[in-house]
Amino acid sequence: MAITTIGNIITGNIPVLTSYQVQDPVEKTAFFQAGILTPTPYAGEIARGPSNIANIPYWKSIDASIEPNYSNDVYEDIATPRNIETGDMMARVAYLNEGFGQADLTVELTSKNPLQSVAARLDNFWQRQAQRRLLATTLGIYNDNIGATDAFHVQNDMVVDVSATGGFDANAFIDAEQTMGDAAVEGGVIAMHSFVYGQLRKANLIDFIQDSEGTKRVAYYGQRRIVQDDEMTVIGTGAGRKFINVLFNGGAIGYGEGNPEHPTAFERQEARGNGGGVEVLWSRKTWLLHPLGYSFLSATITGNGTETTPRSASWQDLALATNWNRVMPRKHVPISFLVTGIPAP
Repeated sequence: MAITTIGNIITGNIPVLTSYQVQDPVEKTAFFQAGILTPTPYAGEIARGPSNIANIPYWKSIDASIEPNYSNDVYEDIATPRNIETGDMMARVAYLNEGFGQADLTVELTSKNPLQSVAARLDNFWQRQAQRRLLATTLGIYNDNIGATDAFHVQNDMVVDVSATGGFDANAFIDAEQTMGDAAVEGGVIAMHSFVYGQLRKANLIDFIQDSEGTKRVAYYGQRRIVQDDEMTVIGTGAGRKFINVLFNGGAIGYGEGNPEHPTAFERQEARGNGGGVEVLWSRKTWLLHPLGYSFLSATITGNGTETTPRSASWQDLALATNWNRVMPRKHVPISFLVTGIPAP
């Protein structure tokens, strides 16, 4: 009986595996599709560059609160031009990999071709990894905002907390949007825990709209697409729980993908399985996900705790307030937070 293993298909023919996958799994996330996670030239250039830490220059906005010059016909009057100011955001690239192993004996006993299943699982795995990194990043921004102040940072100016008075409601939602001032726009995404999503369903406050391909219905609250994820932050337990909902406007998170030397690789380990043999498929990604208006300070970098010298920020690192510093005024940061509680019975 001929047995087809991962190695038989992959060895020397990696494109066969990748043909089952999407080119960039991140494109399949709801955040990407809604325009929140946005491919940007600077992020891609940094992700493909030689360093995992980079400064991102940007043009500061022109202050419209200063009255302009008024022309006249007096020869002696000389207007003074303004300076065009720039700033920098610090960013850090993440280098990720994961391996998936399978014993030869398992394949022999099941007589199954695992290739398509492996490829589909890789797509889903990396989609969820991208979403987890984005949510950890926004938690870090939240933690920074409720903490200390600095030149561009007024404490809690991105947060509306109604958890003490109950659950999600329209007034609180509008207040959270309006923390962005006149930069607040209808549309974008609101990310929430499934418990909050359930509250809205019970109140009949969710609209379902057919997607452009006509294959599924997409949930909206007002003009914002809903993304529900049970990894959204929940503080406390029981009736005292607080749920952090995040509102994103378009372009909130810049995204770039690098080029690992070997994005997909196969390894034979003949001695494993007590000599029965094991095959391992390795998948690698290089990503930069960076929120507009913030610097990542890299004050604490721990990785996942298994490496001798950590190079990439873990989810826990991304969630630390001390790793973030806002470098733009509030209205230029297209993210806000609505903290809700358990509604009264």
